[in-house]
Amino acid sequence: MTDSDKKSQGRRTIADAFMKDAQREATPWRSRADFAFEAVYLYALAALGDLADGYEHPDARVLTAAAEELELTADQIGPALEYLEHRYDPAKPDNGSAYRVLISIAKILGAEG
Repeated sequence: MTDSDKKSQGRRTIADAFMKDAQREATPWRSRADFAFEAVYLYALAALGDLADGYEHPDARVLTAAAEELELTADQIGPALEYLEHRYDPAKPDNGSAYRVLISIAKILGAEG
């Protein structure tokens, strides 16, 4: 296993842990959505392999590059980009809708890797 493969596997392992945290029903929706986003982001980094190095966290380009690498459509990755853009907006409380979309994206990215 190459260093790149080890790094990607490590990112996938952390993403898996974020997925578990995101699915804990006792956790507030905003936190669950944040955990789901982190899973999406780490699965995206894992999909990029060597190309993942050099990005600052979080960087929307990681999501678009991973979508291209995995041949996902803009509609499939778009909600994650939107979440990133508005992630720290206190005026946008999460009622669970962002969480559900992010979980579905994370499952796609997790299955692709």
